[in-house]
Amino acid sequence: MNRILSTLAVLALMSAPAFATDQHNSAPTTQSAVSTARAKFGSASALSLNNNAVDQSNIKIGKGFVPGQTNSAPTTQSATSNAFAKRGDASATSVNTNEILQSNGALGRKSPFQSNSAPTTQSAVSHAVSIGGDANALSANSNAVSQGNDRE
Repeated sequence: MNRILSTLAVLALMSAPAFATDQHNSAPTTQSAVSTARAKFGSASALSLNNNAVDQSNIKIGKGFVPGQTNSAPTTQSATSNAFAKRGDASATSVNTNEILQSNGALGRKSPFQSNSAPTTQSAVSHAVSIGGDANALSANSNAVSQGNDRE
């Protein structure tokens, strides 16, 4: 009985690579937003916004093995806004937006190594100064990445 169990254990270990699913997702994101607004007697408005959306998926359906599927989405964003108004109206807006969708698939077959990567560095700087009124500065960055590897 022990010999049969040992034989089954060895067979299970030998067939394990046929069912191996090395799949890896990583989404490091660094965002920084600084906003400063000053007004002596009137309006001053400053907005800094960072937005990041990452959807990474690795899928393996069917027989065979996947020797490795890797997604990585490092993103660095920085937005700085400054506004100064003495008697009125100064506005500064800085916006960073990043959207990444990465997908690897091995549907029904053996698949070679598949990898996606989306490094992004964005910086937006806005300054607005008004002594009597009306100053407006807008800086915007946007990045959208869609990557896919399919093996059918």
